[in-house]
Amino acid sequence: MKIQAVLLALSGLILASAASAQTAGTPILAPAAEWDIFSGGAHQPVTDPKVEGGKAVEVLAPGTGGIWEVSGMRPIDGGIAKGDHIVASVWIKSNVPAKVVFRVEARAGARDRVYDRFIDVGTAWSQQTLDFVAEKNYPAGTTQIALLLNSGKQIIDLGPVSVLNKGGK
Repeated sequence: MKIQAVLLALSGLILASAASAQTAGTPILAPAAEWDIFSGGAHQPVTDPKVEGGKAVEVLAPGTGGIWEVSGMRPIDGGIAKGDHIVASVWIKSNVPAKVVFRVEARAGARDRVYDRFIDVGTAWSQQTLDFVAEKNYPAGTTQIALLLNSGKQIIDLGPVSVLNKGGK
């Protein structure tokens, strides 16, 4: 019996260690549901106990015009060096199944892409991530998270967003 208890405890420690390694890193954007919304459309803060932290921003996308014409943005506080492993995370849902561009981009000029991909957004809260290695240096305060939301007529709720820098490989 004691051997089983010891083996069970050891396996728990191994799993906890693995989970810790997956989330280890330096926050360069602390989790928050605060968004700058770029659009002429309606948006408002909402409370929802089903999302991490209980707060979100509801955004109406009319579906006309370019996908970038309704966007949620959040500046990234920390810097990113070439070779850094970056993990960005956002909680998101829509009133209808939707496609959204999830992007890290430069804040100035042409808003050059650091990394992006399309994500499928469902009607229940889900945590979506971007996981990449930076190809260039970006000093603190020069990048941002951008979610391009205007892929169709829909209401999208943006929950907390965060970014971890796991360092170079």
